[in-house]
Amino acid sequence: MRHSCLLFLLVCAIATAFAQNDKSEGPANEKAQKTYKEALDLVHKRMYGFAIETFKKADKQDGGACLACKKQIVKYGMEFGDWKSAGAAAEEMISEARRPREVALAHYQFGFIVYRAGMDKHKDKVFAQAHQQMTEALAVASSFPTAVFVDGQAWPA
Repeated sequence: MRHSCLLFLLVCAIATAFAQNDKSEGPANEKAQKTYKEALDLVHKRMYGFAIETFKKADKQDGGACLACKKQIVKYGMEFGDWKSAGAAAEEMISEARRPREVALAHYQFGFIVYRAGMDKHKDKVFAQAHQQMTEALAVASSFPTAVFVDGQAWPA
């Protein structure tokens, strides 16, 4: 249990670091930029459920090209157990990833979301999917110790 909590904090830190470093990933559409700012205001007001929906709206207004929106959806979806939203955003990030590092991180994030959802909902069948995503991440980046760790925990028994 302690390892899962530490791992969760690590993933949140990684997601936060990427969200802060990639200012150019914000929405390009002017209307989407306004909606994105509204979502950030909702985060500051601690209205996370509404913020997730507003980030989704900003991504849709930007034609599905807002990587910063997806990262925010993943971050807050994982923090507050909105596994469906976080998983959908992570899957989109996988399809949009181009560089090997981005591909590995996207597979890792999706696998970790699936793993945490399985732990939260006590569903063993999703661990095979988490294992598959970690395998995909490790195929691209073989020296990814966090992915190895999660894969070991998610390994179907």
